[in-house]
Amino acid sequence: MQKIMLKRTSTLIAVFLVALSFSSQAQDIVKVRNLNFTSYFSKSQHIPVLVVYSLTPDMFNCSKLKGDHNIKLSADPQLPEPTDLTNDYKSTLFESAHMMAPNENNCDKDAYTESYYFSNIMPMPTNLHKSLWEKLQEKEMLKAKKFKKVKVFSGTVGRNWVIGYNNNVIVPEWCWKVIYIPSTDEYLCYQFHNIEPYNAKDNLANHKVDINTIESLAGVRFVNGVISASYVTATPNN
Repeated sequence: MQKIMLKRTSTLIAVFLVALSFSSQAQDIVKVRNLNFTSYFSKSQHIPVLVVYSLTPDMFNCSKLKGDHNIKLSADPQLPEPTDLTNDYKSTLFESAHMMAPNENNCDKDAYTESYYFSNIMPMPTNLHKSLWEKLQEKEMLKAKKFKKVKVFSGTVGRNWVIGYNNNVIVPEWCWKVIYIPSTDEYLCYQFHNIEPYNAKDNLANHKVDINTIESLAGVRFVNGVISASYVTATPNN
């Protein structure tokens, strides 16, 4: 009888701890919805753990660029203190990498400005940012042109370094991206180690994985192009 009670108590404690962990995570990760992207931003890590957006050609394929190309990175007005990170990215070995690229928002001045909020930024090695990450952003734009619409999920996982002057900005161990094509129900998935030695011969194909790998890495689940996780709340198109 005593063993049964101890077993039940242990189970209840385990369930409580899991619930507490999810609750703490949910309190730490804040949902910030901007015009063209939704960010799930960790206040303790000072980076987004997930950025979600739909991409269509009319968002970037316009005759006149409407964005201000002299704009600088800034805090997100919806989350001003945790995203006040300008000084934290100065004098580091890491680039301020956009989860959703500014040139994917060229046709809307306000959306272009919002893409420079730190709710859309993560620290990334320069070589990765300027090579494979930008090539992947070009790829999703080509897919949007071909299929008229794609959904993109861009995330971070783990901790491999810390930067920052005023705040501790986590440099994640992994970054990943999933491009979902609604018309074909296809997932294109890519995973990158965020501090691996640069190889000039590297290419996107070397980082292509299946959806199960991303789900296992990031602790998320995809069904019909919709992502679910403990911190994700449902919104139209995101």
